[in-house]
Amino acid sequence: MEILFQFVMAFFACVAFSIIFNAPRKELPFCGLSGSVSWGVYFAINQIFSQQVMATFFAALVVTILCRFLSSIRLAPSTMYHIAGILPLVPGMNIYNAMSGILSNDLLYCFGQGVMALKLAAVIAIGSILVLSLPQTMFYVKQKH
Repeated sequence: MEILFQFVMAFFACVAFSIIFNAPRKELPFCGLSGSVSWGVYFAINQIFSQQVMATFFAALVVTILCRFLSSIRLAPSTMYHIAGILPLVPGMNIYNAMSGILSNDLLYCFGQGVMALKLAAVIAIGSILVLSLPQTMFYVKQKH
């Protein structure tokens, strides 16, 4: 039940983000879908293995694949779906905790949180680049006319 709640909240958060950044109205459900899928994959893997970095990597891979297919089906730039899709994966809490560690003069905690934020940002980039480097023809879906 909790994963369903997480899935729905990620959907609405990504739709709201897409509205702020002027995504076309007809594409908003797909932007929300990409965000909820990425969070669902992350949440499920993190619950099973308790590995935040691995969960983020696989979620970035899955959402990038989904965005490439959505781009082919919807005839829209994959970036629109991709940015909304990786939004739930951004390590904002780790960055916040690192800054909080600096302010409270706990440099060891700050360093640990900062390194984790860099790891998560790196695996998001690596997971995205691995899929984005593939030719678009691999994601082509034949349209029915």
